Amino acid sequence: MKWLLYTNSFKTRLWLAFALAITLSLVVSGVTSQFMASRVLERKSTDLNQSLINKSTQALEEKLRKVRTSTLTFTMNQPFLQLVAAVREHAQLSDYERFALGRSIENTIFQLKLIEPSIKTVLIRTPIGEFYAEQDKRIATESAEEHALNERIEAAESVPIWTESHVDPLFEGGRRVLTFATRPVSSVASDNIHVLINVEESYLRRYLTENLGEDSGDMIVYNASGAMAFDAPEDLRGMAEAPDFQAKLTEERGYFEYKHGGNVYLANYSRVSFPDNWIVVNVQNKADLYREINRIKWITAGTIILFGVLAIFLTKGMTSFLLRPMIKLQHLMKRVEQNDLLVRYESKYDDEFSRLGQRFNRMLDEIGALIENLKDAETNKRKAEIKALQSQIDPHFLYNTLNTILWKSESNEHEDARDMIVALSLLFRLGLNNGRERTTIRQEIEHVTQYLLIQQLCYEDLFRYTMDVPAEVMELPSLKLLLQPLVENSILHGFKDMVTDGRIMIRIGKTPKHLSIEVEDNGQGFDTAAVSLQLDGAESKREQGGYALRNVYNRLMLYYGPEAAMEMESVPYERTVVKLLIPLTGGETT
Repeated sequence: MKWLLYTNSFKTRLWLAFALAITLSLVVSGVTSQFMASRVLERKSTDLNQSLINKSTQALEEKLRKVRTSTLTFTMNQPFLQLVAAVREHAQLSDYERFALGRSIENTIFQLKLIEPSIKTVLIRTPIGEFYAEQDKRIATESAEEHALNERIEAAESVPIWTESHVDPLFEGGRRVLTFATRPVSSVASDNIHVLINVEESYLRRYLTENLGEDSGDMIVYNASGAMAFDAPEDLRGMAEAPDFQAKLTEERGYFEYKHGGNVYLANYSRVSFPDNWIVVNVQNKADLYREINRIKWITAGTIILFGVLAIFLTKGMTSFLLRPMIKLQHLMKRVEQNDLLVRYESKYDDEFSRLGQRFNRMLDEIGALIENLKDAETNKRKAEIKALQSQIDPHFLYNTLNTILWKSESNEHEDARDMIVALSLLFRLGLNNGRERTTIRQEIEHVTQYLLIQQLCYEDLFRYTMDVPAEVMELPSLKLLLQPLVENSILHGFKDMVTDGRIMIRIGKTPKHLSIEVEDNGQGFDTAAVSLQLDGAESKREQGGYALRNVYNRLMLYYGPEAAMEMESVPYERTVVKLLIPLTGGETT
């Protein structure tokens, strides 16, 4: 074994390891597939089929009980009791009375069918005549089948009784039905009244087999006398009538195998407590059952895959022993992929992998130095961009302000001119903020207040403004010059076609994670979708107010990153809102 291990190439050794593992997995999977095949078939024939037949018999029992309960309820309603009273009194009913009584009985029959859809026809026999629904076409003459049914009901020791499946001899249509015959329970004097309920066999069969799958065989149902309560399938009728087949149905439930017509069948059965001692049998051809061998094939395939994976793990151990230095270097590379640049390769050997590890270490040193240089350059670039954006003040504002001061001075409005000069001085002083990028909400409010004072003196009666700023947010930090561009956007673009009645609302609030700054106006508004596309674009759109918004948006992204956001909503001349969401933590500290 050592000679084979050390004298052959690595490729040969790896191939031999795979061959050994795969051969072992195939042998084990073959044995396992045979074992699983027998277990699956046994479990299929016993547990699954027996569980299904138990559910089916329970469903049939519940359905037949419901038919009986619905019938008893039918015999206790008022129209039926009137019929019983008429029979008890031997009344001679007039044509009108008989018609009225028949109509009321017909209505209750209709209600009975609605309650229990399996009931197809109902016939009430009394000494004063028969009663049934007119839409159910009664056969005019008594047939031999009807006569036999009448004799069976009369010969019964007690009612109610259930008959086997037969063609309906009472009404037209040729349906196969089971007849439930009973007498009213309201009075002993009504023994000469019979209620015949015909339940459609196909409905009961569907109800019985709805819990079974498509390939779960056929059903045979026996009544207490051993006769078939349902019409058996043609290919199973001979087996169903065989005495030795019925002789095996001795327990409450169970299963057995039976040979018939050259085929082997698996029969699962269960008794129904109502009606007494009915037996439901599920018969399935074992040849059909063995078609599910595909499931075993899948299990075999899964077993082969399982042992294939096991073989891979076994060979992994062998190759790890041979390639331990390379695996160690590979693990270090994975840690580098996860941004861990502090790892270094160490080895006590002086071989190819050690020299490769030394080059790997030098590469990490150079990458670390490069990253630090890039960080410093990016930080300086970002600060320069923020300062450049903050320094972009619209020259038209300064020109209009100075021009208005000159005009007011010449018009002897010295008080307004003085106020504008003071406001302009404060505006620049607050805007400079001693060179710091961050300020407070209080200073932002003071800055925008001076700007609004100047603009109100420049554009008299154009607009009025309100502020909703709670005291708890006054000292919170913020990037400077955020409010003034938004307010400027409202005045210059929102109110450009207005001469009066402009409104500006400034609202500032706080959520658990963000500081919220809103500027709302009733100006002409703008296309928020178009402006949103322009925010990250290279070109400004001053005529649509995009320049000021892009300035604010870019500074937010540069300073706070993706945790900040700008939201916009606009309904022209009703409500245009620009909302800034600023994270309560983050950003630069200076």
